[in-house]
Amino acid sequence: MNTHPNSPPLQPFPPDLQACPFSTMAVDFIVKLPVSNGYNTILTVTNHNCTKAVILLLCRKDTGSLDIAKLYLEQAFPYVGIPEKIISDRDMRFTSKVFKELCEMLQIKQNVASAYHLQTDRQSEKTNQHVETTL
Repeated sequence: MNTHPNSPPLQPFPPDLQACPFSTMAVDFIVKLPVSNGYNTILTVTNHNCTKAVILLLCRKDTGSLDIAKLYLEQAFPYVGIPEKIISDRDMRFTSKVFKELCEMLQIKQNVASAYHLQTDRQSEKTNQHVETTL
């Protein structure tokens, strides 16, 4: 039994007070949903700094990195453009070589946090809780 637990300092991503809407966004998946019209997963795209607005994109659990990029291009990009920074967990679709190269080509800074990263980015997890409650 550990009688002296380690208490590492929290390192949240500080908001940029000069940021434009969706210049920093948090992305995450809500999974294990019942199948509806062929979809069983929701990709949440949350504005991190300004409005906390959310874009919900329907997808499937097996949707790959390129398909996620295409989904964003078709359904979110026309409204919010290309972000400066993306905050995500360590989902393989966000840590894949393809996704990293895409972010590099578009000059998007990636911040990858640990799974269930409340200590790093509470916003996307809070978004997921609200969406799950609503569903």
